[in-house]
Amino acid sequence: MYRKQHKKDIAQEAAQNRGCTTKKPYSRSIMGATLEIIQKKRTERPEVRDAVREAALREIKKRIKKTNDEKKAKKEEGNMSKGGASKGPKLGSGGGKR
Repeated sequence: MYRKQHKKDIAQEAAQNRGCTTKKPYSRSIMGATLEIIQKKRTERPEVRDAVREAALREIKKRIKKTNDEKKAKKEEGNMSKGGASKGPKLGSGGGKR
């Protein structure tokens, strides 16, 4: 009783009480994808999954190319409206030694 009150037998008790804890597998939804969607994607064939992925990538690339073309068109419009003044050396800018 004295040993238990003064915590002398802790090492032996800890060794006896420690058991094997096994992690149980479970599934849960992840950020915007419900469990049903995840299960459906897991069960579909890899060929179908690859085809869907390729289509999505093509769509993204097409969208990026469209925005880049629009930016180029705006940039060219801006250059035309300036009047096409060429940049050359400045004449009579002052400065220098007196």
